[in-house]
Amino acid sequence: MLAGQFPWLKLREPRDGVFWYDMRWFPSEEYVLRLLRDGFGDTFRHVPRVCEQRVQDEASPVRRIGLIQFIEGVTLDKVRSRRPGRIADRYVRQIEELFGTLASVDAGSLVGHGSPAVEGCAGCDLASWPEQGGSTQFLGRLKHFTFNHAYEQRRRDMDDLLADLGVPSDKLAAFAERRPELTDRPRKLLHGDLHKKNFVVDRAGVLWTIDWELALVGDPLYDLATHLHLMGYPSDQEADVISRWERAVGAEAAAGAREDLPHYRAFKRVQSLCTDVLRTVARLSTAAREDGEGMAEGAPAGHRSGDRPAAPVARLRGAAAVVRRALEAAQPHLEVDKTQPPAAVEMALQAFLQRTEDV
Repeated sequence: MLAGQFPWLKLREPRDGVFWYDMRWFPSEEYVLRLLRDGFGDTFRHVPRVCEQRVQDEASPVRRIGLIQFIEGVTLDKVRSRRPGRIADRYVRQIEELFGTLASVDAGSLVGHGSPAVEGCAGCDLASWPEQGGSTQFLGRLKHFTFNHAYEQRRRDMDDLLADLGVPSDKLAAFAERRPELTDRPRKLLHGDLHKKNFVVDRAGVLWTIDWELALVGDPLYDLATHLHLMGYPSDQEADVISRWERAVGAEAAAGAREDLPHYRAFKRVQSLCTDVLRTVARLSTAAREDGEGMAEGAPAGHRSGDRPAAPVARLRGAAAVVRRALEAAQPHLEVDKTQPPAAVEMALQAFLQRTEDV
C-alpha cells in the first residue's frame, strides 16, 4: 500500500531528541518538498516528489510517515571524471541552473511556512529581515546558533578538548563576536547543504537535488559558500562556479559577493571545526562503549598493538586525521599560531575519552 505512488521510496518518521548542528527553517524535509511541489512544481522539476501516509497498528497510535520518492541513480561523488577531482561541466551547468531556480523563488511567500526562531535561543531568529543590514544579521544569527546554542549544549566537555587541541575558548568566543558588515542582498530560498552526496545523477545524466531538511530563507551567498566549502573544487573550477553563481542569481542577489564570500567561508570552516570535533568524539565514545560491551560478553579482542586493540588504535588515528584537517582549515580565522601535530591530536582525543569514561 505504501509503495503505490513511487517505484522506490524513502520512509521517514520524526524522532525526538535529535541534535541539530545547523539551523533549520522548515519543520521537515517533506514539508519543504510539498511547498516546492505545490507552489513551484513547474520550476523544481528535479527534486523528489513527496506524500505522507498515516499508519496505525494495534500497539501504537496513529503515526505520520513521510514518503519521499527515491531517485534511482548514483550520487555525484561516485561519478568518474576525466580529470580527477573535478566535476564534469555537464553537471556544473546543472548546478548553475539550480542556483538560478532557487533565486527565482518568491522567498517572501515562504517566510510564514517555517519557524526559524530556535527555542531557547533568543539570538537565533532568522525571520526578521531589516531594510538595512539584513545579510549582516543573517550571518550574525548563524554564528549565534553555532557558538551560543549548538556548541553551548556541549560546552562543559568541549572547552577542555578544544584547549588541548590548541584552540582556547577565548579564541572561539572572539570569532563568534566578530560582526563584519556585509552588503545587503535580498532574501532567497537556500538549500543549505549542496554537496556531492546530495546530488543524484540518473541514467539520463540528469542531476537531482535531494535532502532538503536544512533549507533556509536568507542570504543567497551563504548557499554558495556552503557549496564551495563542501565540494572541494580545484581552484580554477571554483572560480568558474563563482562566476556561474553570479550569473545565475542575478546582479542584485550577487551584490558584494566577492568581498563578502570570505566571511561566510571563514564561518563554515570554524563551524566545521566544532561540528567535526563533536561528531568525531561522539563516534569514538559510541565505539568505545561497544568495544567494552563486546569484551564484557567475551568477544575476541583481535590483534593488539601495545596494550590497546588494533581496531581502536586505527579508529583513533582516523578520527585524529579528520579533526586535524578541520583545525588546519579553521586556524587562520581563529588567530591560532599553529596546528597541533597528529600525535598531540590523538592524545587530546584519548584524554577526552578517558575523562568522559570516568564521569
